[in-house]
Amino acid sequence: MKTFLIILVILLFGNLTARAQNEEPLIRTQVIGKGQPMLLIHGMSCSAAVWDELVDKYKDSYELHLVSIQGFGNKSKVPRDNYLQSIKDELIGYTRFNNLQSPIILGHSMGGFVALWAAAEAPGLFSKIISVDGVPYFPVLQMPGISPESAKPMVESMKAQFSNQDASSAKAMQEMIVASMIANTDKREKVVEMGLASNPEVTGQAYGEMYLTDIRSEMSKIQIPVLVFGSWAAYKNYGATKSSVTYGYEQQVKDIPNVQLLVAEEAYHFVFYDEPDWFYKELDLFLHQE
Repeated sequence: MKTFLIILVILLFGNLTARAQNEEPLIRTQVIGKGQPMLLIHGMSCSAAVWDELVDKYKDSYELHLVSIQGFGNKSKVPRDNYLQSIKDELIGYTRFNNLQSPIILGHSMGGFVALWAAAEAPGLFSKIISVDGVPYFPVLQMPGISPESAKPMVESMKAQFSNQDASSAKAMQEMIVASMIANTDKREKVVEMGLASNPEVTGQAYGEMYLTDIRSEMSKIQIPVLVFGSWAAYKNYGATKSSVTYGYEQQVKDIPNVQLLVAEEAYHFVFYDEPDWFYKELDLFLHQE
């Protein structure tokens, strides 16, 4: 009997420990406003504060669920074998658990990628998707012909580059990256600070996973309306044209049955910072479409 009780205690403790580990969430949310639910998912090395202007604009019309991801804009680290897949699974679980009715997802960059993935995997759960410069397999936009298999050798060096920098090098890299992604100089410092506040190990892992996860074959499963914002101006100095970049986006989203692609004229990657008037005009039109 004593041996049985010891074994039972060990089994119970092990199960409780495993459950505690499994239940530690990657995503946390803050709900603001009222109306139709809209989930806002930030991009790599950002925080939910990236949506401050959008929140001010829509909080009286929508119930905004600001998703914050552990390790981005904060130093938290919750180990996962596949970070992006876990974010996607938690997003689906969060929506179902809270019984959100006809929710919209608006995601930027990595957040847009996750939004598309969630919509493909959970048909009927969401009503609309807005992806701001997030596509099913972004490396192809800059490196035609790349695949998850051919990307494997470079992923480990990416992870090491993020993890092994001193503070000075990290700041210099973050400033360089942000300058290439935001044309509006007034907005850069805020995003640089978000990046510096992020966990470099998490960022490195997630960035590597973006190279290893190609969901283009899943896009035909998305039956709801999708709006994709693209950008090209950041690449013009490298010989790109709006036409050539637009073609790349079209190839990414061509299998989505009900998709609208809009490519900005002057914006870099943060379209809502660089061309806000155009962005919100087009976003309003899409949100009000039946």
